[in-house]
Amino acid sequence: MLAKILGTTLAAAVFATAIGGTALADTSSAAPTTAAVATDHTYQRAIDALRDVLGRMVDEGKLTPKQRDAVIDAVRRADWDGYSVERLGDILGVLVRHDVIGARQRDLILDAVRHSDRITFRLAVVLDTLTDKGVLSRDQRDAIVVALHRADWDGFSIERLGDILGGLVQRGVISAAQRDAILDRMRR
Repeated sequence: MLAKILGTTLAAAVFATAIGGTALADTSSAAPTTAAVATDHTYQRAIDALRDVLGRMVDEGKLTPKQRDAVIDAVRRADWDGYSVERLGDILGVLVRHDVIGARQRDLILDAVRHSDRITFRLAVVLDTLTDKGVLSRDQRDAIVVALHRADWDGFSIERLGDILGGLVQRGVISAAQRDAILDRMRR
């Protein structure tokens, strides 16, 4: 009899907790979770692509495995998303100041990223170049990066990149000529 009363009480408590937990979960916004997942994928793709570039440099004797790991750790801590070579240079600059890598190694890493066959890195170079030339403003470059994060662009499909940029053209963030300049440089 006591077991039956305790079992019923326990079942009621579990049921009440489940209902309360569901009610609390329903009051939170799902948008930040979706954005966080997209951002996590973007960052992981950038880290994986950079790891490949650095791995080749280790194989060529330009970096030690310890330096490669230090670069990856620094980039990961800085949440580098792969879309700004300029920002990567700033991150690596800290490692140079702390004598983790040399200034020449920093330049070699940046050069390897700029000449990488990874589309994400090519886009970073294109965006930085067009910003430096005054074709894009920094705000426009940042808006493009935010749009790519929201769309969780895979870093591979230029066609999908064109669609994302087309959405920015429709909203008046960039012009059709700017979109065409980005895509033209990406296809070279």
